[in-house]
Amino acid sequence: MPDMPPFPKSRVSQSTPFSSTGLDYLGPLFTKSNGENNKRWICFFTCLVTRAIHLEVISDMTTEGFLYAFRRFISVRGTPSTIISDNATQFKLGSETLKSVWNHVIKSEDVQNFNMNNGICWKFITELAPWMGGFYERLVGVVKRSLRKSLNKRLITYVQMRTIIKEIEAVVNSRPLIYVGEDINSKIILTPSHFLTLNSTTGIPDVDFDLNDPGYSPLESSKEKLLKAWKKGQKLLDSF
Repeated sequence: MPDMPPFPKSRVSQSTPFSSTGLDYLGPLFTKSNGENNKRWICFFTCLVTRAIHLEVISDMTTEGFLYAFRRFISVRGTPSTIISDNATQFKLGSETLKSVWNHVIKSEDVQNFNMNNGICWKFITELAPWMGGFYERLVGVVKRSLRKSLNKRLITYVQMRTIIKEIEAVVNSRPLIYVGEDINSKIILTPSHFLTLNSTTGIPDVDFDLNDPGYSPLESSKEKLLKAWKKGQKLLDSF
């Protein structure tokens, strides 16, 4: 059996988080607004070195919508030097599918001009070699499973969707990157969050609510309604 080839330099070279980034999309997802269901998509970014992810919710599959999401990503994570995504020719047979629309967006003149102006090198994986995108497809699957377990076919609002997506991002970035032994408190467990925030986990700590506390007021003030909404969000997040 031949030896495995070495990892690409972009996977093992020391660099800032998201300097080399994989790009994909998820969707469509559905949100509710004024009695109507609206489609939403997620731009998925992952760092080749730290394996951290960044998620951006978009309202449509247009060039403008993607560029706004891309600009938000850059504003938070910095400008990547290299982006890797699916190859255009993989979508030829499905010209009417969402993937072909996505391909049209990332291949558009506006997007390519934006890349040139910001010094970004955009690479596409080899035709008919989807395993070359395995480094981001694997994490896309993790996010999809988290969404299914969190929402469980629930229809939520756009604001709730954005919140859940960001909390999923935080949880996935808090996963261990190394082997975890029996005593998890024996040493620091390296996670993607360490490279982003210098902490092992991100997000607001869970709060232990005791509704049987004698001091608990049964009247639902604005504060208590907010508390109830927070509990509901925590329940969704804890489900995965």
